[in-house]
Amino acid sequence: MNISRFRSKNTISVLTLLLLNASLVFSPLQAQQDKPHLALQDIWASRKFVGKFFQRGQWADQGPIITFTKADTARVTHLRSLDLANNEDTIMLDGNKLHAEDVDKLINIEGYTYNQDRSKLLIYTDSAPVWRRNTKGYYYLYNLGSGKLTPLSPREKGYQMFAKFSPDGKHVGFVRNRNLYLVEVASMKETELTSNGSDGAIINGTTDWVYEEEIGLRDGWSWSPDSKHIAFFQFDESATSDFFMVDLRGKKPRDIHFRFPLAGEPNSEVHIGVIDLKKHETKFLETGTWKSDSDEFEYIFRMGWTPKLDGKHKVWLLRMNREQNKAELVYGHPGNMKIRTVLKEEEETWVEVINFFGGDHISYLKDGKHFTWISERDGYKHIYLYKNSGEMVRQLTQGEWRVTQIEGIDEQAGKIYFSGTKASPVERHLYVADLAPSNGSEPTCLTKGVGNHTINMSKDFSYYIDTYSNIDTPPVTGLYKSDGSLVKVLEDNAVLKETLAPYELPKYEFTTIKAADDSTDLHGYVLKPSDFDANKKYPLLVFTYGGPGIQQVRNAWQGGFALWQTFMVEEKDFIFVCFDNRGAAGYGKAFQSANHKRLGTLEPQDQIAVAKYWGGMPYVDASRIAIWGWSYGGTNTLLSMLKYDGPEIFKAGVAVAPGTSHELYDTIYTERYMSTPEKNGDNYAEANLTNFADRLGDDQKLLIVQGDLDDNVHFQNAIQMAAALQKANKQFQLMIYPGGNHGMAGTGNPFTYFHMFTMITNFIVESL
Repeated sequence: MNISRFRSKNTISVLTLLLLNASLVFSPLQAQQDKPHLALQDIWASRKFVGKFFQRGQWADQGPIITFTKADTARVTHLRSLDLANNEDTIMLDGNKLHAEDVDKLINIEGYTYNQDRSKLLIYTDSAPVWRRNTKGYYYLYNLGSGKLTPLSPREKGYQMFAKFSPDGKHVGFVRNRNLYLVEVASMKETELTSNGSDGAIINGTTDWVYEEEIGLRDGWSWSPDSKHIAFFQFDESATSDFFMVDLRGKKPRDIHFRFPLAGEPNSEVHIGVIDLKKHETKFLETGTWKSDSDEFEYIFRMGWTPKLDGKHKVWLLRMNREQNKAELVYGHPGNMKIRTVLKEEEETWVEVINFFGGDHISYLKDGKHFTWISERDGYKHIYLYKNSGEMVRQLTQGEWRVTQIEGIDEQAGKIYFSGTKASPVERHLYVADLAPSNGSEPTCLTKGVGNHTINMSKDFSYYIDTYSNIDTPPVTGLYKSDGSLVKVLEDNAVLKETLAPYELPKYEFTTIKAADDSTDLHGYVLKPSDFDANKKYPLLVFTYGGPGIQQVRNAWQGGFALWQTFMVEEKDFIFVCFDNRGAAGYGKAFQSANHKRLGTLEPQDQIAVAKYWGGMPYVDASRIAIWGWSYGGTNTLLSMLKYDGPEIFKAGVAVAPGTSHELYDTIYTERYMSTPEKNGDNYAEANLTNFADRLGDDQKLLIVQGDLDDNVHFQNAIQMAAALQKANKQFQLMIYPGGNHGMAGTGNPFTYFHMFTMITNFIVESL
């Protein structure tokens, strides 16, 4: 508060009054002056508001014990064991012993697996990214008895990927240069299992770009439980589009190219090979997905091995048609290569068979007789129990809420643990239910605290680690017994909470409003300044994602993004809102598929409805409304500004990495929701933002932000949108981040986010 505004002809009497009532007047003024201010530099260019996260690790077979790697002050990585209940920390493998003679240095442990008798360790080190993740590197075998460290294969032959012990521990398989290899542990003899892998053509044992991006699959091979066979994905990407990007940051341009099948174009052909290691013979299952003129079966999204069925392990796989509205669970015989369809799912829209953010939809029980399956067939994701033959036993969960992940199945106790949205669609809790439920039995909620609970359950199902947060509260991690009772707090984030406390930040309010159809509920949140005055007129900032498959509105800690939102509210005096429009995930099949084959219609209509609703509040200035988003949120920002009555509603917008045309995006994602351009051309045109560039109002301010090395939403999108806006003689701003990918990493600048959010902040404030 600026005290100078009190000065008038009554200045002396006012000051006298202030002095006489110092305890009443100066105390709150002093408190307000002492209250620290949020700063962009603290949020994006420092670690001031970065919390602590409990040490992740692998569960031991029994008890509350995890193993993990940790570097010491000398940056040497040790393999450690921690008893969570007693806080007993033990070094299991001293990293000072890991001197690799082939490179004459100590190697760090980036990943590790034991063989079955735990006499040897397979260590992953010196990794590098392929696209999203560091999935290539080098492997070493460490003999825990002798202390000998041996490279799995010479480094000069190339990066190695996805190395795994055979179940009997006698061999290690791995992928290199698109081929599969086998190493005999006793002799370290290396054998090439496939030989036809090559750039731009055949891929063995791993996947192409679109499989990694859209279904989260990169590791593409698996040992049979009896160590006699290897099943693997084989792709032929020779007919797919070769996409180019150019890195212009050096003295000379550097071209980057990779296969990127655009909507409507050919995908990689895919099928499953089975290697008989005794016969040294490779055959392929008759999946109907290889060199086929029919699009009845286009994709194989997952693959693995079954328990013994009729005395033999089979290969299971999930195959789908190109429209992705038909899915089949198929068993393949590793002897005669014949297949048998076990289970079918079919939807008018699409079948969701991959739980991208929380494991797969199928889990085989240890009894060798059953598997669990997650399906949306009743409108919500729920768990079903099947016999291995494909006969359904029962539906284990039901109701107008979603199972988000199976956390564990304790067959001995007859219990299944899972996370879900039973309490609220914007929350996640842990539940337990009976595998053989009695009539009318309901799952029991084990977690406490309104918000989001992320669960990691022990192998023996006796304990779980719960990382809990809500949108106002940083994560707190605790160790719990499987009945939900707290054993101990593992990380309370006390330092971050103490850092945040003096700021007295406003609290988020969760609410619902009606969609543009005046009947569907939209879930969202609103944030108002801590000194909110209902008699003032505030500008409104709308944040959106809105694309299929993602739920933006979650009652969970959001770190820097949430603090930036709060910064805009507290320091720049905005009202901030975010609502999931129809088409977003998290609210049931009907809600998510409402805009099937017509993306770009309901999303902007609902975001416009959000802006109108809050713009109608007496404390909001309807002439000052801005919208912003990233990725599909950037797309939705442009859709909302340009379509329907958006030009009259939104005065400013920031679109970060926006997809501007579905024809420029990949097959798996785009066609799941839009079919192909050939079959659905009119709706592709309706969603193509370049067709609406001329609708940008003269009084609307637009900023487009893009990384020029974005392998996901290509720089091409921003360029074509810029060309369309220029052709329509529309003024706008464009910021390019050299080297930036879809998340703006890769620039080589640790302050990219600080620069970007400073720019976005200034743009929004100045535009309104």
